[in-house]
Amino acid sequence: MISLIALGIGACAVFADASSLVAAEVIRAGDRISPANAVTDAGTAIDQDDPLIGREVRRTIYEGQPVTADNTRPAMLVKRNQIVSIKYIKGGLEITTTGRAMGEAGLNESVSVLNQQSRQMVQGIVQPDGWVLAQ
Repeated sequence: MISLIALGIGACAVFADASSLVAAEVIRAGDRISPANAVTDAGTAIDQDDPLIGREVRRTIYEGQPVTADNTRPAMLVKRNQIVSIKYIKGGLEITTTGRAMGEAGLNESVSVLNQQSRQMVQGIVQPDGWVLAQ
């Protein structure tokens, strides 16, 4: 019984030590979380090392509401109908063209892109700079 009480106190101490983020202003769906629009629950500024910084919110979060991993998602680098660069790389060969994204996707996610020159649909993986690596 004592070990359960000690375990419970330890869990409370860990939970109380961890501060959560709250919205410092209204953050609309699709907006990225930044130090400018979120603070810790104690009202202090946050740093760039917080795992929620740079993520997008799924729904509107009003000032004072908590920002959690459940109501955020990785930032979308490619939006629907956005013109993106498509690259096909095989060995020393690199072909680059443009296309229109048919959906939205984040880093290392798959997206369908309509090649604007050939009018062919291409599947690709979104890269860190927002271009698509064709497969």
